[in-house]
Amino acid sequence: MLYSTPDTYIVDGTITIFLGSHSETFKQDILYSSLLGHLTSNSHSIASNTWMSTYKKTLGTLFWVTKSTATQLIKKQSASILKFAEPTLSAHLSTAELKELTVALGIIKNFPKNSDAIAALLNRIQLDNDSQPSITTVCPLLTVISANKTVISFRLVFDTSHPVDLAILDEELSQKVVLNGPQTTQWLTYLAEDKYASMRNKIIEKLGSKIQTNLYHLTPPEDADIRNV
Repeated sequence: MLYSTPDTYIVDGTITIFLGSHSETFKQDILYSSLLGHLTSNSHSIASNTWMSTYKKTLGTLFWVTKSTATQLIKKQSASILKFAEPTLSAHLSTAELKELTVALGIIKNFPKNSDAIAALLNRIQLDNDSQPSITTVCPLLTVISANKTVISFRLVFDTSHPVDLAILDEELSQKVVLNGPQTTQWLTYLAEDKYASMRNKIIEKLGSKIQTNLYHLTPPEDADIRNV
């Protein structure tokens, strides 16, 4: 079976993946409002619950309507983003969409490490605690928009004794270097598009140059020169 290539973006160092076909206006609205939510929350530690709650609150004012939210503590075990995201996402995505997500993570993992987009992702996916012995907090945020416009935001937080690289997307980090049980946060929303449209121009104006410096579109290598990403 053939699967389409998902439209993938790095938004302030986090991953946003559109599954299915969406209008450019809808994608822009999701991306720009999400970026503003990030910039508003970044006065807090990216690994903190305060960052996440501020992000959710900000997007609530931008007409991201909450359908459900849940936080879960999981026992210590080997860890990857896909391993913990998949059970959450499988409740809201079709088998084909889950396959597209796996493809998208594989594409991201194979981008040149010196690209601006990947550098931003690696900088955001983990937090160096500057402690002795060294502890790294892995704290990625994955946002997936399904074909029916449901927005599934998934965050994973755990500590490790070693820095991680892009393999953490879909390759499990050994339990030996995972220091605590991961915490996951799931936030299910949709964008009230008509209401958002009334403030679209104001958000674009507020973001200004951040649209160029903090937002990257990952074009699959078969379609573009990825050195320009």
